[in-house]
Amino acid sequence: MTNRILRYLQRHGTRQLSKVFFRVDRRLLVTSLQRLGLERGAVVCVHASLSRLGHVVGGADAVIDALMETVGTTGCLLMPSFPMTGSIVRYLEEGEPFDVRHSPSRVGLVTEVFRQREGVLRSLHPTNAMAAWGQGAWELLRDHEKSPTPYGAHTPYGRLAEQEESFILMLETHVHSLLHHLQERVDFPNLFLPEEREAPFIDEAGLRRTMRTRVLRPRIPYFVAIPSSGKTEPDWAILHDFALIFPRRRERLLRQRGYRFAGYPRLYQRRAVLEERGILRTTRVGRGEIGLLHVRGFLNHIEPELRDLIERFRSCYDPERIAALRLPYF
Repeated sequence: MTNRILRYLQRHGTRQLSKVFFRVDRRLLVTSLQRLGLERGAVVCVHASLSRLGHVVGGADAVIDALMETVGTTGCLLMPSFPMTGSIVRYLEEGEPFDVRHSPSRVGLVTEVFRQREGVLRSLHPTNAMAAWGQGAWELLRDHEKSPTPYGAHTPYGRLAEQEESFILMLETHVHSLLHHLQERVDFPNLFLPEEREAPFIDEAGLRRTMRTRVLRPRIPYFVAIPSSGKTEPDWAILHDFALIFPRRRERLLRQRGYRFAGYPRLYQRRAVLEERGILRTTRVGRGEIGLLHVRGFLNHIEPELRDLIERFRSCYDPERIAALRLPYF
């Protein structure tokens, strides 16, 4: 009980300090996005951790308004719109159909508020739907339910990757779902469970339909084998930290949880390399950090490296072996 009270007081104190020292409003967000180089007409997939930015005046609506104002109607905003958190297998086993019109997005408040905005469309994939608004939204979302995998070439994630000028915007969070598309591109070992699963959904007309999809294997795909320091066995990195340690607070958290990467220091160097090449641009907003990542440049940078590491350590990707390591994921 005492710990619970202390945690409550700490959260309350943080909120009060944020209201005074870390106020963020729509105008500040627009200015910050423009400072990053986000322009009208941009195609951008957004991931947001609202509470870590500080006190956002207007909440999720202010963030969405700022994004829409920045890219304009000639641009396109995308956000993940998954109807579940946790295990996809468990979600499918429960048998509740995904309703594209009504199933809430459970990957953050901003995504759920965005889903309900006028003019926002949503793809029909029952487990890994994407929502989009703006010019070209439907071209990016169409036929997602026809893809045999959630993140393949003929999905919103694959189409985003093929755009010459598309971006991932990280509001005090990391790269997220594009990384599963990257894993499909490089034939990541044991990425999916062996068999397809049947998934029910309800379309825009209210008709119940079914599709078959491959399902990400629980836990195993979220770790990447990397060279160790003086050991025959590899070290392991969390997938999103392998790709880019962002925001900056992640480096301290990684060290606290026991990740060191002494045998592969380029993970700690990647942010500086991407910034130097103009692939990543960052700025501070409120108490948090936001980053704009150029999708094509990022994939061109990291895909060959991941392919080489997979070939080197392919035999290490046994699901039971990785599970036994009990690697901390956060």
